[in-house]
This record gives sequence, structure tokens and C-alpha cells, in this order.
Amino acid sequence: MENQIQDISGNLVFCADGSVWAVWRAHPRESARSTGKQLHELYNCTVTFMKSLRGEVMLASLCEQVQPHAIIRRCLGGIDLDENPHWAETVHNAWDQLDDLDVLGRSYWIAKPLAGTGWRDGGRALLRAAGAALNAGLGLPPRPASPQAVAEAQALARVIEHELGGAIPLRPATEAELLWWLCRAPVRGVREPQLERASTVHNTGATLSRGRSRARLVTLRGTVFDEGGRSDEGKRFGNPLRALNKRFLKCVTPDDDGLVVSYQANLVLAEMPRAFTCPGHEILSRLANIGFGVDYALRIAAKTNDEARAANRRRTRDLMSQDDEHGGDTAGVPADVHSAQEEIQHKNARLGASTTEIELEVGVVACVWGETADECDARAKTLRQMFLGGEYKWERPLGGQKQLYQALLPGYRTPLVVRECSQNLLASDCAMLLPMSSAEFGDPSGALFGMVLDGGAITPFLFDPTYGPTHDSSGGVAVIGELGSGKSVVLKNLAAVVRLMLDGRVIAIDRTRSREWAPVAKALPGNCQVVDIIDPTLDSERAADTELRHSCDPLRVFHGETKSSTGIAETFFASWLDLESNSAERDALGRALDQVSGSPTASSNALIDVLTDHGTTDPASRGLADRLRRLRRDPITRPIFDPELAPVDVLAADMVVFCTNEVPLPNTLEMSNERMAARIPPRKLFGRAFHLLIAAIAKEICFGTERWGQFICDEAYNVTGTPEGQQIALEFVRDGRKHGADAAFGSHSESDLGDEVLRGLIAVRMLGRHRDSGLARHGLAWLGVDPGDTRYQEIVTKDLSPLNPAGGDEERRARAGEFLVRDHAGRVGKVKILTQPYRTLPQAVLTTPTVRRP
Repeated sequence: MENQIQDISGNLVFCADGSVWAVWRAHPRESARSTGKQLHELYNCTVTFMKSLRGEVMLASLCEQVQPHAIIRRCLGGIDLDENPHWAETVHNAWDQLDDLDVLGRSYWIAKPLAGTGWRDGGRALLRAAGAALNAGLGLPPRPASPQAVAEAQALARVIEHELGGAIPLRPATEAELLWWLCRAPVRGVREPQLERASTVHNTGATLSRGRSRARLVTLRGTVFDEGGRSDEGKRFGNPLRALNKRFLKCVTPDDDGLVVSYQANLVLAEMPRAFTCPGHEILSRLANIGFGVDYALRIAAKTNDEARAANRRRTRDLMSQDDEHGGDTAGVPADVHSAQEEIQHKNARLGASTTEIELEVGVVACVWGETADECDARAKTLRQMFLGGEYKWERPLGGQKQLYQALLPGYRTPLVVRECSQNLLASDCAMLLPMSSAEFGDPSGALFGMVLDGGAITPFLFDPTYGPTHDSSGGVAVIGELGSGKSVVLKNLAAVVRLMLDGRVIAIDRTRSREWAPVAKALPGNCQVVDIIDPTLDSERAADTELRHSCDPLRVFHGETKSSTGIAETFFASWLDLESNSAERDALGRALDQVSGSPTASSNALIDVLTDHGTTDPASRGLADRLRRLRRDPITRPIFDPELAPVDVLAADMVVFCTNEVPLPNTLEMSNERMAARIPPRKLFGRAFHLLIAAIAKEICFGTERWGQFICDEAYNVTGTPEGQQIALEFVRDGRKHGADAAFGSHSESDLGDEVLRGLIAVRMLGRHRDSGLARHGLAWLGVDPGDTRYQEIVTKDLSPLNPAGGDEERRARAGEFLVRDHAGRVGKVKILTQPYRTLPQAVLTTPTVRRP
């Protein structure tokens, strides 16, 4: 096959027939995975784009093999590995995980031949074509385009870019990207080059030489195209009729290590339904997520409204004349003629109702590939069978594989085999195919937090806790799901990312009896403090190696920090003792704290002594001292009053885990009205106040240093269940970005996350399995998805980490950790969360209990 491409300059492609093509990269904002409002926004943008087309246009969507090293570079972006060897070890282990996965990416392209308006431009194109033919006949290399031709083509390309880029963001393609497109085509699926915005193209024989301030195409590897794979037969005498079943193209490309063989099957869309609806007919977005690599392209010839109406009038006359032709037939006019007449009348009405509506002659080409002919053939059959139920018919024309191969490349005119199968569609109907939608998901860099699993295609999901706050956006992470859906595992992996990648500080609340966060803290590097709130000796079932080691007395924890210790201590004691803001007891407490705070011997015991001294003249102080002495005798208050316990070192600890399982909390009924609240037992008041104290400590730790701080609140209702705790959580989400800190929450329902403001400000949202349809709908609405969408309801209730999959326990374990995730950009995708591969961490994060059976 002759090489049509003669030269490349910027985003311009100069061809042997004298034409010049301009190529742009498209970056749609909305995703076809969305529903409701977002899907309609994508459709409206696509309609606007389609109506802006003029003349011949090519829309292409190309897959790319994403190599592990390309993902690893994104994970290492901005990280000094000499200062952070733990992250280097983690990323190295992640590389081993990626070697076993077939990771795919997707990019969108727009190519259009530039046509001049006068005879002079046509004459220059004719001269370029004649010169190219002469050079080819003499065996001379192609001549580069002249600077004048490049300048004139660039001016035309800028005008067209302004016309096309109003609805979907575009940018001019680079020389390296165009070379990637051309060099990848013959080696699809086998040793593909990497798509990068650099001056070199990896794994190819194509190079870019610099000269006259532009890039020039020097060499492009020669490829032998064998339609039907006749070379596979060798010297054996085969049945010639077998070639009728071999509808693929064998591409043999020379390489430094030998020959690279790629089998490719090209299909053309021959039939479409006569009526379109949105959603329901977005078949091109489904091609992008079919489960294996598929390239597709739309070859479009646009007609203006006036041209389309004139052409349709001619078609209408031809169709109406068939009534007379069938007048003598006793069977009457065939039904398909009546249907075609109604369709053409409806199209005429729509063209007349809107002057912006245009008609497009659309040919759709798709390509699948494989390392063997059988694999390629099986994928082509899978693609063809997938759309038969929707009245879409894909054909693999015999003898037309080379022409369809060319139809997927810029610079080549639409071949006859595509024009014969083209469909006449209005712009608003063609837009329903959704040829372009956002393929990106997750953050540009960060930890390999999971893999996106939409329709079987696997792409990396990178997550950086600092991305939102450092890009003028809100932060916060929330994980919602039923019991066993994997909420705690996600939060533990978040803690691992903060510690390993950012060397930040983590404060976590552990409400489990088994102290599940303790192994995680010990598996991560740095100094960890596991703070038991209840003396383990009070519970014979607790682990034998645990003991009450730390004091959480706010006056001792923040020793010397007068303002911090006073404010935190006053909030804690006022909540514990249930003091009203304007009461005499609250004033007495404040006076005593002002006297105690800042002294070397400050403690809660010293506070009781000061209140006792003040009590000689103040009844309110005497009453507070008596209440605190009585509460001090309760063993549950040892972390506050025991002078033998060392205070939590909030400045030296890299990770602090507060184990609060045995600390009772008031329930919703007890907090429902003032009468019930007045009867809450003192231990439950202590539990509520202690969780508030933990949140206040976390705020001081995270907001007070230059290191990134993460407050992880598993079972979020323990903190957000009180007005004070909800206020602190809201401060983390609202103001954390200003101080290099953020919060993460986990719970069973989004209602546990506090008020509407707190729920709305959380940026990254994860929804796990909810078999209850009511909770599933509420979770979908919080995620930003239409709760009435039956497809998403099925995903949440039945398809996320299913408990009874067809593959048994092995498949159930393999699918654990699936969530619907909304990333920082508001895009929604299905993600399987991966555990950070750091030493013993994968075993430490697991929480499924082991039941011993006698």
C-alpha cells in the first residue's frame, strides 16, 4: 500500500494527492457513563459540534496500550524518592501488579482536509500532487512542504479550529502524536508505541528531525499487508474457497527483533435503525467499553440545511412516484416504501423547522485486532453479535480490508466501500451515537488506588489526596456502603497513601472490638500510637498484649499551648457535663481553666483542685468539683485523670489510632428531644464528649504543622452525631485546604455525614454495595447520579462486589472492593480498589472475621 503521507508540520499532514489535513485532539468534559443531566449535557454539546461541521470531516477514537512504566511515572510525579524510600518500594511493587494487566487508554481525534477558496489554491494542490508523483517515479524522497504552504495551511486550520471548538475543547495535535497514530496502525495490539507529547515516538522506526523551526517526517517503517493471511498457508495447497472466510488484514512490520505480526479485522456499519432515542443508541460509547481494544472512525460528509432540503425533495419525488409504480399490484405498495415515505417527510419537517439543522452522510468504521487470526476473528464476531439486538448490522467486506484500514488514518479520502454503507442522518440524530465522551478518570498523578472497570475495559484510577485542595477545589473523601462492602479497607488504603506517598500525619478513630486499625498503623512506617480508651483488663476477651498506655487529658496533651488547651478542654468538659453556654457552671469552668492552663502542672486533677478552692466562695465551682470527683472514680475516665499515664504525643506521632469500642454513645432516640437527652447516662455523655475531644485533637494536629494531615473518621456518625463534632468535621472540609489537611468519612448512609452543607462539600465520593433499594437510591442521588436510573440501581444492588457470583468464592474474593466513584472532576465510574502493596499492609487491612467451627 502506497504511503499517502508526505510531510508533517505541527498538526498539518501533507499528502501525495496535494491535499493538506489538519488534526486536533478532542477532550470532552462529560462522560457517557453518566446519566440524567450530565448525559444530556454531553448530548447537547455533541449536537452543537455536529451542526458546526462543514464538508468532509473525520472523527476517530483510538485505543492505546498503556505500559506500566507510563503509569508508574504518573505515580512518581513530584515525589523525591531519596527522601521517601517507602513510596519507591510501594510503587515498585505496584509495577509488578500492572505487568499482569492489559491496561487500555482512549483518545479522540478530529481530522479535516483544508480546502482553499480560489483557483490559486487548487492549482497549488495540483502542483504538489504532480511533484509527489514525479518524485515517487524517480525514486526520490518526498520533498518537505514549503514555508509558504505551511503558513497558509496554518491560517486555514486556525479558522476551522474556532468553528469546531465551541462545544468540545480542542487542541492541535503534535508531530509526535501524529507519528504515533501512523506508526501504531500496522502494529495494533503488538508492540504498540506510547502516546506521548514528546519529540520521539517509542518502539518505532519513525524519527523527527529539526530544521527550519519545524518537524519533518524523515522515515516511516514499511509494512507488508496480506489480506486474508495467505502467507500463513505457506507452500501447502489450500482450498481457494477458504479465503472467503478470512476477512482480516495481516500486517507484517519489520522490527529490530524480527517481524511484528498484527491481525486486524475491519468492519463497517451497514445498517442502522430508522428511529433514534437518547439514551439508548449511544453505540459508539459502548464500543469504547466493549472489553477489548476497538478503534473506530466516522467518515462524515456534511451538507448545509439548504443543500439537504433540496436533496430530500428529490428523494421525496422518487419515493412518492413509487405509489404509481405499484398501483397495478394487487398486494399494494410495500410496507417498507410507506415507512421510507414517512421517514423522509419527518426529516423534511425537521429540516424546515430548524435552519441550523444539517444532514450528514456518515460512514462508521471499526477495527479489532489480535495476536492470532483466530483471536482477531473471535473479537470481530463478538462486536458484530453485540449490536444485532439493536438493529445495528456490522459487515466485514471481503476484499475491502485495506480500504477500511485506510479509512482509519488521516490524509486518506473516504474509500468507496465506506461510502456505499454510509447513512444519511440529521446532526441531532448522529449526535445520539455519542462518538466522543470523556475517557479520563481520576487524578493526573498520585497513588494507584484502583482500576476502572467499565464494560470490561481496564484503566488505572490514580488518587492524590492533595489534588483538590491544591487546585482551588474542595477536598474530603466519603465512603458509603452496607456492612462488608469494603468501606474500612478503602479508608485504610487512604491512610497508607497519606503515610507512604505524602509522609503526612493520620488520625483515625477505631470503633471495632478487634482494634482493626492497630495492625494497619504498625504495618506502616514511622511512629504510631494506638490509644486505648478503655482499660483492656476490664475485658478478658481483649488481646493479652494491650494495655492502657496513654492519657488524653487535653490539659496535658497540649501542655504549654494555653489557647489550644483552654479552648479544647472547655469544649470537652462542657459537653461531658452538659453545661449550657450562659450558665454559672460554664463561667466557673472557664475561670478555673484560665488559672490552670499554661502552668507546668496543668491537668484535669489540678482543675478539680482549683474548682475546689473556688468553691469556698462560689457554689457553682463547688458543684462542678463534686461532679468531677464523682466521675473520676469511674474506670472509664482513666485516660483523663490517671496521672501515671503518659499523654499522647501529638507532635511526635506519625499516626494516632484512638480505639473507642467500649466507649458508649447516646443513640438517636436519646438525642431526639430535650426530655430524653436529660436522662442520658453519664458514661454516654463521656463517650460523646470524648469523640468530640478526638476530633478537636485531630484538628490541632492537622492544622498546626506543615505536613499534610488526614483525619479518618470510620463510622462517621460517632463524630457527626453531635453539633460540636459536626462543626469540627465541617471545618476540616471547609478550611482544611488552607492548612494542608483534610478529612475522610465512612458510614452506611450519606445521612450520617452531617447536614446538607457537609455532604455537599465532600469532593470524592464512593458508593459501595447496598442491597436495599431505598439506601441505594439515596446513595446514587448523593453520588450525583439519577436515582431513578434502573441501570445504576442494578449495579449498586447486584453488581458491586456480589456476595453470590457465578464463579463462587474465588470470584467473590477477586471482585471484592468494587465501588461507584465520583472523582474530583465530578466524573462517575466503576472502580475496584487496590490495596497499596507495601510489605505486610495487604494482610493488615483485611477485616473479614475468621469463624472457628467445632
